[in-house]
Amino acid sequence: MYQNLLFEHPYDVQLTAFYNTPLGKLYQAIPFEAMSKQVPVPQRAISDKGCKPWLDVKGGIGLQILKSYYRCSDAMLVEQLNGNWQMQMFCGILLKPGEQIKDKDLVGRWRSFLSRKLDMDKLQMSCVQHWKPFMDHTHTGFCDATVYESYIEYPTDAKLLWKSCCDVYQMIKYKRKELKLRHTRINHEKRKIQYLSFAKRRKKSRRQSKKVCKLLLKYLVRLMEQLDELLQQHKAALSGYYNHRLSTIIKVKEQQWQLHFGKQATVPNRIVSLHKPYVRPIVRGKEVKPVEFGAKVNMLLVDGISFIENLSYDNFNEGTRLQSTINLQQRYFGACHQMGADAIYGTNENRRYCTINNIATSFIPKGNEGKLKEQKSQMRSILGKIRSTVLEGSFGNEKNHYQMNKIKAKTQGNEKVWIFFSLMSCNAMQIAKRMQPAKKSDSGRQLQSAA
Repeated sequence: MYQNLLFEHPYDVQLTAFYNTPLGKLYQAIPFEAMSKQVPVPQRAISDKGCKPWLDVKGGIGLQILKSYYRCSDAMLVEQLNGNWQMQMFCGILLKPGEQIKDKDLVGRWRSFLSRKLDMDKLQMSCVQHWKPFMDHTHTGFCDATVYESYIEYPTDAKLLWKSCCDVYQMIKYKRKELKLRHTRINHEKRKIQYLSFAKRRKKSRRQSKKVCKLLLKYLVRLMEQLDELLQQHKAALSGYYNHRLSTIIKVKEQQWQLHFGKQATVPNRIVSLHKPYVRPIVRGKEVKPVEFGAKVNMLLVDGISFIENLSYDNFNEGTRLQSTINLQQRYFGACHQMGADAIYGTNENRRYCTINNIATSFIPKGNEGKLKEQKSQMRSILGKIRSTVLEGSFGNEKNHYQMNKIKAKTQGNEKVWIFFSLMSCNAMQIAKRMQPAKKSDSGRQLQSAA
Protein backbone atom coordinates (compact mmCIF):
# COMPACT_ATOMS: atom_id res chain seq x y z
CA MET A 1 0.00 0.00 0.00
CA TYR A 2 1.29 3.50 -0.89
CA GLN A 3 2.41 5.53 2.12
CA ASN A 4 3.24 9.23 2.06
CA LEU A 5 6.71 9.55 3.65
CA LEU A 6 6.02 13.21 4.43
CA PHE A 7 3.96 12.15 7.47
CA GLU A 8 7.05 10.52 9.02
CA HIS A 9 8.67 13.97 9.42
CA PRO A 10 7.92 16.49 12.21
CA TYR A 11 4.92 18.78 11.85
CA ASP A 12 7.11 21.82 11.04
CA VAL A 13 8.47 20.04 7.96
CA GLN A 14 4.94 19.12 6.88
CA LEU A 15 3.81 22.72 7.35
CA THR A 16 6.71 24.06 5.25
CA ALA A 17 5.89 21.57 2.50
CA PHE A 18 2.22 22.62 2.68
CA TYR A 19 3.07 26.33 2.37
CA ASN A 20 4.95 25.63 -0.88
CA THR A 21 1.88 24.06 -2.52
CA PRO A 22 -0.75 26.15 -4.43
CA LEU A 23 -3.27 25.41 -1.68
CA GLY A 24 -0.76 26.49 0.98
CA LYS A 25 -0.19 29.80 -0.81
CA LEU A 26 -3.95 30.37 -0.84
CA TYR A 27 -4.07 29.49 2.88
CA GLN A 28 -1.52 32.21 3.70
CA ALA A 29 -3.63 34.80 1.86
CA ILE A 30 -6.66 34.23 4.12
CA PRO A 31 -6.78 35.65 7.69
CA PHE A 32 -8.24 32.54 9.36
CA GLU A 33 -7.34 33.64 12.91
CA ALA A 34 -8.96 37.07 12.62
CA MET A 35 -12.04 35.70 10.87
CA SER A 36 -12.59 32.87 13.36
CA LYS A 37 -12.73 35.45 16.17
CA GLN A 38 -15.76 37.06 14.48
CA VAL A 39 -17.73 33.77 14.52
CA PRO A 40 -18.79 32.16 17.85
CA VAL A 41 -17.77 28.57 18.55
CA PRO A 42 -20.54 25.97 17.95
CA GLN A 43 -22.39 24.90 21.11
CA ARG A 44 -21.43 21.25 20.63
CA ALA A 45 -17.72 22.04 20.76
CA ILE A 46 -18.20 23.95 24.05
CA SER A 47 -20.47 21.48 25.87
CA ASP A 48 -18.64 18.30 24.70
CA LYS A 49 -22.07 16.68 24.14
CA GLY A 50 -22.72 14.49 21.12
CA CYS A 51 -20.12 13.26 18.66
CA LYS A 52 -16.70 14.87 18.50
CA PRO A 53 -16.65 17.71 15.92
CA TRP A 54 -14.16 17.15 13.14
CA LEU A 55 -13.46 20.84 12.54
CA ASP A 56 -13.28 24.09 14.46
CA VAL A 57 -14.50 27.46 13.11
CA LYS A 58 -11.35 27.91 10.99
CA GLY A 59 -11.92 24.48 9.46
CA GLY A 60 -15.57 25.29 8.71
CA ILE A 61 -14.54 28.51 6.93
CA GLY A 62 -11.85 26.55 5.08
CA LEU A 63 -14.45 24.07 3.81
CA GLN A 64 -16.53 26.85 2.23
CA ILE A 65 -13.44 28.27 0.49
CA LEU A 66 -12.35 24.83 -0.74
CA LYS A 67 -15.81 24.24 -2.22
CA SER A 68 -15.59 27.30 -4.46
CA TYR A 69 -11.88 26.64 -5.19
CA TYR A 70 -12.45 23.07 -6.41
CA ARG A 71 -16.00 23.70 -7.77
CA CYS A 72 -17.35 20.36 -6.56
CA SER A 73 -20.40 19.10 -4.66
CA ASP A 74 -20.51 18.75 -0.86
CA ALA A 75 -20.25 14.95 -0.96
CA MET A 76 -17.33 15.02 -3.41
CA LEU A 77 -15.54 17.62 -1.28
CA VAL A 78 -15.72 15.36 1.79
CA GLU A 79 -14.53 12.42 -0.31
CA GLN A 80 -11.51 14.41 -1.55
CA LEU A 81 -10.82 15.69 1.96
CA ASN A 82 -10.38 12.10 3.19
CA GLY A 83 -7.58 11.39 0.73
CA ASN A 84 -5.84 14.77 0.30
CA TRP A 85 -3.42 15.83 3.04
CA GLN A 86 -3.19 19.39 1.62
CA MET A 87 -6.94 19.89 1.97
CA GLN A 88 -6.79 18.46 5.50
CA MET A 89 -4.07 20.92 6.55
CA PHE A 90 -6.04 23.73 4.90
CA CYS A 91 -8.91 22.87 7.28
CA GLY A 92 -6.57 22.49 10.28
CA ILE A 93 -6.71 18.70 10.69
CA LEU A 94 -4.62 15.62 9.78
CA LEU A 95 -6.47 12.32 9.62
CA LYS A 96 -4.73 9.21 10.90
CA PRO A 97 -4.04 6.29 8.51
CA GLY A 98 -7.32 4.50 7.87
CA GLU A 99 -9.39 7.30 9.46
CA GLN A 100 -12.19 8.77 7.34
CA ILE A 101 -14.90 11.40 7.62
CA LYS A 102 -18.12 9.61 6.67
CA ASP A 103 -20.43 12.56 7.29
CA LYS A 104 -21.44 13.72 3.79
CA ASP A 105 -23.50 16.59 5.26
CA LEU A 106 -20.47 18.16 6.97
CA VAL A 107 -20.10 20.99 4.43
CA GLY A 108 -23.83 21.77 4.39
CA ARG A 109 -24.11 21.86 8.19
CA TRP A 110 -21.18 24.26 8.46
CA ARG A 111 -22.77 26.42 5.77
CA SER A 112 -26.02 26.52 7.74
CA PHE A 113 -24.15 27.36 10.97
CA LEU A 114 -22.19 30.19 9.34
CA SER A 115 -25.39 31.58 7.77
CA ARG A 116 -26.79 32.20 11.27
CA LYS A 117 -23.59 33.91 12.49
CA LEU A 118 -22.38 35.68 9.33
CA ASP A 119 -21.45 39.36 9.64
CA MET A 120 -20.06 40.32 6.23
CA ASP A 121 -18.78 43.74 7.28
CA LYS A 122 -16.65 42.42 10.16
CA LEU A 123 -15.24 39.57 8.08
CA GLN A 124 -14.42 41.93 5.20
CA MET A 125 -12.68 44.27 7.63
CA SER A 126 -10.52 41.36 8.85
CA CYS A 127 -9.58 40.61 5.24
CA VAL A 128 -8.77 44.27 4.52
CA GLN A 129 -6.33 44.43 7.45
CA HIS A 130 -4.56 41.31 6.14
CA TRP A 131 -4.53 42.36 2.46
CA LYS A 132 -3.60 46.07 2.79
CA PRO A 133 0.21 45.54 2.51
CA PHE A 134 -0.30 43.88 -0.90
CA MET A 135 -2.68 46.50 -2.34
CA ASP A 136 -1.78 49.71 -4.20
CA HIS A 137 -3.87 52.71 -5.27
CA THR A 138 -6.36 52.17 -2.43
CA HIS A 139 -7.57 55.76 -2.88
CA THR A 140 -9.23 54.80 -6.19
CA GLY A 141 -12.46 52.80 -6.21
CA PHE A 142 -14.98 51.48 -8.70
CA CYS A 143 -18.57 50.44 -8.10
CA ASP A 144 -21.23 48.60 -10.04
CA ALA A 145 -24.11 46.19 -9.40
CA THR A 146 -24.59 42.61 -10.53
CA VAL A 147 -27.01 39.75 -9.87
CA TYR A 148 -25.93 36.30 -8.66
CA GLU A 149 -28.78 34.12 -9.85
CA SER A 150 -30.39 31.41 -7.75
CA TYR A 151 -30.63 27.88 -9.12
CA ILE A 152 -34.32 27.82 -10.10
CA GLU A 153 -36.10 27.08 -13.35
CA TYR A 154 -37.32 30.07 -15.32
CA PRO A 155 -40.64 30.95 -13.63
CA THR A 156 -43.98 31.63 -15.30
CA ASP A 157 -47.41 32.20 -13.73
CA ALA A 158 -48.75 28.93 -15.16
CA LYS A 159 -45.83 26.88 -13.76
CA LEU A 160 -46.13 28.50 -10.35
CA LEU A 161 -49.89 27.93 -10.11
CA TRP A 162 -49.65 24.32 -11.30
CA LYS A 163 -46.95 23.51 -8.71
CA SER A 164 -49.13 25.13 -6.05
CA CYS A 165 -52.08 22.96 -7.12
CA CYS A 166 -49.93 19.81 -7.04
CA ASP A 167 -48.59 20.62 -3.56
CA VAL A 168 -52.05 21.26 -2.07
CA TYR A 169 -53.37 18.10 -3.75
CA GLN A 170 -50.52 16.07 -2.20
CA MET A 171 -51.32 17.59 1.22
CA ILE A 172 -54.96 16.46 0.87
CA LYS A 173 -53.90 12.95 -0.19
CA TYR A 174 -51.39 12.67 2.67
CA LYS A 175 -53.87 13.91 5.29
CA ARG A 176 -56.73 11.69 4.09
CA LYS A 177 -54.42 8.67 4.15
CA GLU A 178 -53.29 9.58 7.67
CA LEU A 179 -56.93 9.89 8.81
CA LYS A 180 -57.81 6.61 7.01
CA LEU A 181 -60.35 8.24 4.70
CA ARG A 182 -61.20 7.34 1.12
CA HIS A 183 -59.50 9.08 -1.80
CA THR A 184 -60.67 12.59 -2.72
CA ARG A 185 -63.09 12.95 -5.65
CA ILE A 186 -61.31 15.93 -7.20
CA ASN A 187 -60.45 15.06 -10.80
CA HIS A 188 -56.77 16.00 -10.64
CA GLU A 189 -55.79 13.95 -13.70
CA LYS A 190 -58.16 15.95 -15.90
CA ARG A 191 -56.53 19.21 -14.77
CA LYS A 192 -53.11 17.66 -15.36
CA ILE A 193 -53.99 16.81 -18.98
CA GLN A 194 -55.28 20.35 -19.54
CA TYR A 195 -52.09 21.91 -18.16
CA LEU A 196 -49.72 19.57 -20.04
CA SER A 197 -51.49 20.22 -23.35
CA PHE A 198 -50.74 23.91 -22.77
CA ALA A 199 -47.18 23.39 -21.46
CA LYS A 200 -46.16 21.25 -24.46
CA ARG A 201 -46.99 24.00 -26.95
CA ARG A 202 -43.93 25.54 -28.49
CA LYS A 203 -45.50 28.98 -28.77
CA LYS A 204 -47.93 30.17 -26.14
CA SER A 205 -49.99 33.26 -26.83
CA ARG A 206 -50.78 35.75 -24.10
CA ARG A 207 -54.47 34.95 -24.36
CA GLN A 208 -53.87 31.21 -23.88
CA SER A 209 -51.59 31.82 -20.89
CA LYS A 210 -54.15 34.04 -19.19
CA LYS A 211 -56.92 31.51 -19.79
CA VAL A 212 -54.87 28.64 -18.28
CA CYS A 213 -53.82 30.76 -15.29
CA LYS A 214 -57.45 31.64 -14.51
CA LEU A 215 -58.47 27.96 -14.69
CA LEU A 216 -55.59 26.94 -12.41
CA LEU A 217 -56.40 29.74 -9.97
CA LYS A 218 -60.00 28.58 -9.60
CA TYR A 219 -58.82 24.99 -9.21
CA LEU A 220 -56.30 26.07 -6.53
CA VAL A 221 -59.02 27.93 -4.59
CA ARG A 222 -61.21 24.82 -4.64
CA LEU A 223 -58.33 22.62 -3.44
CA MET A 224 -57.49 25.00 -0.58
CA GLU A 225 -61.15 25.14 0.49
CA GLN A 226 -61.28 21.35 0.59
CA LEU A 227 -58.04 21.15 2.59
CA ASP A 228 -59.30 23.74 5.08
CA GLU A 229 -62.61 21.90 5.44
CA LEU A 230 -60.78 18.59 6.01
CA LEU A 231 -58.54 20.04 8.73
CA GLN A 232 -61.43 21.75 10.54
CA GLN A 233 -63.75 18.75 10.33
CA HIS A 234 -61.22 16.31 11.83
CA LYS A 235 -59.41 18.89 14.02
CA ALA A 236 -56.11 17.99 12.38
CA ALA A 237 -53.04 20.09 11.66
CA LEU A 238 -50.25 20.06 9.11
CA SER A 239 -46.60 19.52 9.98
CA GLY A 240 -44.12 22.41 10.07
CA TYR A 241 -42.84 21.85 6.52
CA TYR A 242 -46.35 21.62 4.98
CA ASN A 243 -47.52 24.58 7.07
CA HIS A 244 -44.68 26.75 5.77
CA ARG A 245 -45.32 25.66 2.19
CA LEU A 246 -49.08 26.33 2.55
CA SER A 247 -48.45 29.87 3.82
CA THR A 248 -46.30 30.50 0.72
CA ILE A 249 -49.03 29.09 -1.55
CA ILE A 250 -51.62 31.38 0.09
CA LYS A 251 -49.44 34.42 -0.73
CA VAL A 252 -48.99 33.16 -4.30
CA LYS A 253 -52.76 32.74 -4.69
CA GLU A 254 -53.43 36.28 -3.42
CA GLN A 255 -50.81 37.80 -5.73
CA GLN A 256 -51.94 35.87 -8.81
CA TRP A 257 -55.60 36.69 -8.09
CA GLN A 258 -54.76 40.40 -8.09
CA LEU A 259 -52.88 40.01 -11.39
CA HIS A 260 -55.52 37.98 -13.27
CA PHE A 261 -58.82 39.04 -11.67
CA GLY A 262 -57.89 42.40 -10.16
CA LYS A 263 -56.97 45.74 -11.69
CA GLN A 264 -53.28 45.72 -10.73
CA ALA A 265 -50.64 45.15 -13.42
CA THR A 266 -47.92 44.38 -10.86
CA VAL A 267 -47.76 43.28 -7.23
CA PRO A 268 -45.09 44.12 -4.62
CA ASN A 269 -42.76 41.37 -3.32
CA ARG A 270 -43.82 39.00 -6.07
CA ILE A 271 -43.05 35.32 -5.36
CA VAL A 272 -41.58 33.41 -8.31
CA SER A 273 -40.56 30.12 -6.63
CA LEU A 274 -42.26 27.96 -4.00
CA HIS A 275 -38.94 26.45 -2.90
CA LYS A 276 -37.28 29.88 -2.62
CA PRO A 277 -40.02 32.40 -1.78
CA TYR A 278 -37.42 35.08 -0.96
CA VAL A 279 -36.27 35.33 -4.61
CA ARG A 280 -37.64 38.31 -6.54
CA PRO A 281 -37.61 39.18 -10.26
CA ILE A 282 -34.93 41.81 -10.87
CA VAL A 283 -35.33 43.77 -14.11
CA ARG A 284 -31.89 44.41 -15.60
CA GLY A 285 -32.77 45.64 -19.09
CA LYS A 286 -30.02 43.60 -20.75
CA GLU A 287 -30.45 42.29 -24.26
CA VAL A 288 -29.68 38.66 -23.35
CA LYS A 289 -31.25 38.58 -19.87
CA PRO A 290 -33.89 41.28 -19.37
CA VAL A 291 -34.95 39.76 -16.01
CA GLU A 292 -32.77 37.87 -13.50
CA PHE A 293 -33.74 35.97 -10.36
CA GLY A 294 -31.37 36.06 -7.41
CA ALA A 295 -29.38 38.31 -5.10
CA LYS A 296 -28.54 41.80 -6.35
CA VAL A 297 -25.16 42.99 -5.07
CA ASN A 298 -23.65 46.47 -5.16
CA MET A 299 -19.90 45.89 -5.39
CA LEU A 300 -16.87 48.03 -4.52
CA LEU A 301 -13.63 47.25 -6.38
CA VAL A 302 -10.29 48.52 -5.04
CA ASP A 303 -7.06 47.50 -6.82
CA GLY A 304 -8.77 44.47 -8.36
CA ILE A 305 -10.20 43.24 -5.02
CA SER A 306 -14.00 43.15 -4.68
CA PHE A 307 -16.03 43.95 -1.56
CA ILE A 308 -19.77 43.62 -0.99
CA GLU A 309 -21.35 46.99 -0.16
CA ASN A 310 -25.00 45.88 -0.25
CA LEU A 311 -26.64 42.49 -0.86
CA SER A 312 -30.41 42.27 -1.22
CA TYR A 313 -32.96 39.95 -2.81
CA ASP A 314 -35.28 42.92 -3.36
CA ASN A 315 -34.59 45.12 -6.35
CA PHE A 316 -32.95 48.45 -5.52
CA ASN A 317 -31.65 51.40 -7.50
CA GLU A 318 -27.86 51.17 -7.36
CA GLY A 319 -27.64 54.89 -8.12
CA THR A 320 -28.64 55.62 -4.53
CA ARG A 321 -25.71 53.55 -3.15
CA LEU A 322 -22.77 55.67 -4.35
CA GLN A 323 -22.37 57.70 -1.16
CA SER A 324 -22.49 54.59 1.05
CA THR A 325 -19.94 52.93 -1.28
CA ILE A 326 -17.57 55.88 -0.88
CA ASN A 327 -18.07 55.76 2.90
CA LEU A 328 -17.25 52.04 2.85
CA GLN A 329 -13.99 52.67 0.98
CA GLN A 330 -13.04 55.47 3.38
CA ARG A 331 -13.74 53.20 6.35
CA TYR A 332 -11.69 50.32 4.91
CA PHE A 333 -8.77 52.25 3.36
CA GLY A 334 -8.92 55.75 4.84
CA ALA A 335 -9.37 57.83 1.67
CA CYS A 336 -11.25 57.98 -1.63
CA HIS A 337 -10.01 60.47 -4.27
CA GLN A 338 -11.26 58.85 -7.50
CA MET A 339 -14.43 56.86 -8.13
CA GLY A 340 -15.38 55.15 -11.37
CA ALA A 341 -19.04 54.26 -11.78
CA ASP A 342 -21.70 53.65 -14.42
CA ALA A 343 -23.89 56.45 -15.78
CA ILE A 344 -26.80 55.38 -13.52
CA TYR A 345 -24.77 56.59 -10.50
CA GLY A 346 -24.40 60.09 -11.98
CA THR A 347 -27.38 61.73 -10.29
CA ASN A 348 -27.28 65.42 -9.32
CA GLU A 349 -27.12 64.50 -5.64
CA ASN A 350 -24.15 62.17 -6.17
CA ARG A 351 -22.37 64.76 -8.34
CA ARG A 352 -22.75 67.42 -5.61
CA TYR A 353 -21.49 64.98 -2.96
CA CYS A 354 -18.39 64.12 -5.00
CA THR A 355 -17.70 67.80 -5.77
CA ILE A 356 -17.93 68.81 -2.10
CA ASN A 357 -15.58 65.97 -1.06
CA ASN A 358 -13.10 66.59 -3.94
CA ILE A 359 -13.66 63.16 -5.52
CA ALA A 360 -12.95 62.82 -9.25
CA THR A 361 -15.50 60.68 -11.10
CA SER A 362 -16.02 59.14 -14.53
CA PHE A 363 -19.37 60.94 -15.03
CA ILE A 364 -19.85 63.03 -18.18
CA PRO A 365 -19.91 66.67 -16.98
CA LYS A 366 -22.96 68.90 -17.24
CA GLY A 367 -21.99 72.33 -18.53
CA ASN A 368 -18.62 74.08 -18.43
CA GLU A 369 -15.73 72.11 -16.92
CA GLY A 370 -13.60 75.12 -16.07
CA LYS A 371 -9.83 74.80 -15.80
CA LEU A 372 -7.78 71.69 -16.66
CA LYS A 373 -10.35 70.46 -19.15
CA GLU A 374 -8.01 68.04 -20.96
CA GLN A 375 -6.66 66.51 -17.73
CA LYS A 376 -10.18 65.95 -16.39
CA SER A 377 -11.22 64.35 -19.67
CA GLN A 378 -8.23 61.98 -19.54
CA MET A 379 -9.03 61.09 -15.93
CA ARG A 380 -12.65 60.27 -16.83
CA SER A 381 -11.50 58.16 -19.77
CA ILE A 382 -9.07 56.14 -17.63
CA LEU A 383 -11.59 55.58 -14.83
CA GLY A 384 -14.29 54.55 -17.31
CA LYS A 385 -11.97 52.15 -19.14
CA ILE A 386 -10.83 50.44 -15.92
CA ARG A 387 -14.42 50.16 -14.70
CA SER A 388 -15.63 48.58 -17.93
CA THR A 389 -12.74 46.09 -18.15
CA VAL A 390 -11.51 45.21 -14.65
CA LEU A 391 -14.78 45.48 -12.72
CA GLU A 392 -16.99 43.86 -15.38
CA GLY A 393 -14.28 41.24 -15.94
CA SER A 394 -14.23 40.39 -12.23
CA PHE A 395 -17.97 39.60 -12.39
CA GLY A 396 -17.39 37.17 -15.24
CA ASN A 397 -14.41 35.58 -13.49
CA GLU A 398 -16.42 34.98 -10.31
CA LYS A 399 -19.40 33.52 -12.16
CA ASN A 400 -17.40 31.29 -14.51
CA HIS A 401 -14.68 29.99 -12.17
CA TYR A 402 -15.96 30.19 -8.58
CA GLN A 403 -19.43 28.58 -8.66
CA MET A 404 -21.32 31.88 -8.71
CA ASN A 405 -23.10 31.45 -12.04
CA LYS A 406 -26.02 29.68 -10.35
CA ILE A 407 -26.21 29.59 -6.54
CA LYS A 408 -27.37 26.08 -5.62
CA ALA A 409 -27.89 26.59 -1.88
CA LYS A 410 -31.41 25.91 -0.58
CA THR A 411 -32.01 28.77 1.87
CA GLN A 412 -31.50 32.52 1.83
CA GLY A 413 -28.82 32.48 4.54
CA ASN A 414 -26.92 29.65 2.84
CA GLU A 415 -26.95 31.55 -0.45
CA LYS A 416 -25.37 34.57 1.25
CA VAL A 417 -22.64 32.36 2.73
CA TRP A 418 -22.07 30.80 -0.71
CA ILE A 419 -21.72 34.24 -2.36
CA PHE A 420 -19.49 35.70 0.35
CA PHE A 421 -16.95 32.87 0.56
CA SER A 422 -16.83 32.38 -3.22
CA LEU A 423 -16.01 36.07 -3.56
CA MET A 424 -13.40 35.73 -0.81
CA SER A 425 -11.79 32.78 -2.62
CA CYS A 426 -11.52 34.86 -5.80
CA ASN A 427 -9.93 37.76 -3.89
CA ALA A 428 -7.55 35.49 -1.96
CA MET A 429 -6.28 33.93 -5.20
CA GLN A 430 -5.25 37.38 -6.44
CA ILE A 431 -3.60 38.28 -3.12
CA ALA A 432 -1.74 34.93 -3.07
CA LYS A 433 -0.19 35.76 -6.46
CA ARG A 434 0.94 39.15 -5.14
CA MET A 435 2.40 37.69 -1.94
CA GLN A 436 4.97 35.48 -3.73
CA PRO A 437 7.00 38.28 -5.41
CA ALA A 438 6.88 40.23 -2.14
CA LYS A 439 8.32 37.25 -0.22
CA LYS A 440 11.06 36.74 -2.83
CA SER A 441 12.09 40.40 -2.63
CA ASP A 442 12.15 40.21 1.20
CA SER A 443 14.34 37.10 1.14
CA GLY A 444 16.65 38.78 -1.41
CA ARG A 445 17.08 41.80 0.86
CA GLN A 446 17.89 39.53 3.81
CA LEU A 447 20.58 37.74 1.78
CA GLN A 448 22.09 41.05 0.67
CA SER A 449 22.15 42.38 4.24
CA ALA A 450 23.73 39.13 5.46
CA ALA A 451 26.39 39.34 2.74
